[in-house]
Amino acid sequence: MSNEIMRKHLDKLLGVILCGGESKRMGSDKGLLEKDGQAWVKIIAEKLVSLNLPVVVSINEQQSESYTMLFSRDELIVDHIDIQGPLKGLLSVHQVYPDNDILLMACDIIDMDNRTLTHLIDQYNSQDFEFFVYQENYAEPFCAIYTSRGLKPVLEKARDHSLSRFSFQTILDKGKTLRIPITTKSPFRNYNTIPGHHRE
Repeated sequence: MSNEIMRKHLDKLLGVILCGGESKRMGSDKGLLEKDGQAWVKIIAEKLVSLNLPVVVSINEQQSESYTMLFSRDELIVDHIDIQGPLKGLLSVHQVYPDNDILLMACDIIDMDNRTLTHLIDQYNSQDFEFFVYQENYAEPFCAIYTSRGLKPVLEKARDHSLSRFSFQTILDKGKTLRIPITTKSPFRNYNTIPGHHRE
């Protein structure tokens, strides 16, 4: 693939940070937790910006006030699709940016490294699939690329209430998905308790 074609392809890619979950196990909003004085959501945003990607943040309505302290309102997409679970955030962003492909990141994958992200983007640039996801025993849907072509029929089903399951795994199983083997587990560590702290 020529550099020109790769550049055109990459121009469609939008970085999205998923922050709209309830964080029940953590007990507080994960995206606003801090490491070395920096909010987790900002750590993830910087990883995506370092790859020259535009970034938006997926939140629920209750988070709007808190996140406008960290991002402009244009960078925040409030959940507005009438389904349950984290798929709501992905489809809400897709509805606002229907022509963009999405590199989706969870706000708690703060150990993600540039090499893993770059390899994901390289696969996206060089192969023709609807979805690109890392997988060991199961898919890792929150460091993955979802193309507009793959998301369009999913959004249509959500709109007419014909989605049988609101599951990322189901979407990946039904779509044309490239499953990339995980060679290093540590970048995919996600946190349900604050690192270095033990809950009583």
